[in-house]
Amino acid sequence: MMRSLLFIVLLILTTSCSNSKKNTVTDSQFHGEFLYLADAAVLNTGTEIYGVITDEKMHELHDLCVPLKREEFDMIPVYIKGKVEKKDPNEEGWENRIRITSIDSLVNPKDMTIIKPN
Repeated sequence: MMRSLLFIVLLILTTSCSNSKKNTVTDSQFHGEFLYLADAAVLNTGTEIYGVITDEKMHELHDLCVPLKREEFDMIPVYIKGKVEKKDPNEEGWENRIRITSIDSLVNPKDMTIIKPN
């Protein structure tokens, strides 16, 4: 009886600890070229292309990039933090999408200066 009770307690502790690790999502840092046109945004890191989730942070990044563009299709180098999410199978677009959580800096392609938002 004591042995089975100990086994149950250990099983509960083990599963509760492993579940807490799975639910912890950390922000990752990304560096790549950002482009937003009409209704779609992408981040090209050189090794992978991510769709960017259109929300307030994405629009904030776009507003910072607009003055740096020479042409409509210019991609602006950015450093951001965000969370990668898989797209819903019923949606169109890139398999992996980024939800921007913070904007670290941008690089002005005209003179290679680094711009840090407030």
